[in-house]
Amino acid sequence: MLEVHALADALARFETRDLSHMLEEGIPFFPTHTRFYHMPASRSDDPAIMFQILMHEHNGTHVDAPAHFIREGADPARHFLHSVPPDALIGPAAVLDVSEAPPSLLPVEIIQAWERRWGVITRGEIVIFNFGWHRKWKLGAEGREFVADWPGLSREAAAYLLERRVRAVGTDCLSIDCCNSTEIPAHDHFLRNGILIMENLAALDNLPSRLFFFAMPLRIYNGSGSPIRALALIPKAGG
Repeated sequence: MLEVHALADALARFETRDLSHMLEEGIPFFPTHTRFYHMPASRSDDPAIMFQILMHEHNGTHVDAPAHFIREGADPARHFLHSVPPDALIGPAAVLDVSEAPPSLLPVEIIQAWERRWGVITRGEIVIFNFGWHRKWKLGAEGREFVADWPGLSREAAAYLLERRVRAVGTDCLSIDCCNSTEIPAHDHFLRNGILIMENLAALDNLPSRLFFFAMPLRIYNGSGSPIRALALIPKAGG
């Protein structure tokens, strides 16, 4: 019991920042995916108010399971969402803000320069890239800019993070690979090696370079992805 209260006291010294986009009709979606629907499902013989959700696994702020890009030989015991541990997206995170001049293809040198300033990215960390793309997230036709010409990681950058054995990688873009990528190197490097990918993260501005990250996917049997509620725990001022 003392440990529980100690944890509660420690968490009280942090503020919680929501890094998730609102799920609502009209949100941007990947060109080959289906859109998000939220439909009334109340019945006249039931006093409860209810709605039905119809969505793609990769709508909104979400995580990719390894099976998302393993077309052959995917193992249900390792690669699908139901086999992802519940703490897979919980841990210390490094936040790389490149939003002032986002490169279309992020080179490994940007990661190395960040490490020289803020410290080496270590095994088991979560790495989040702020390309400033979350600012383009808008409903309907106004969100077209979000789904066009988004940036991503180069093959060398993805390989470098793989060598670091990071826990997961996240981006505020529609994909961790750049728009119109044919090789899709980041998905290939990460998912085949059990490194989860988070996409469409939100509210990444004014975050510290390192924070504690917390998110959980839904436990979907044979799922290739799931919406997540992504949270950042940041020390309170004077805490």
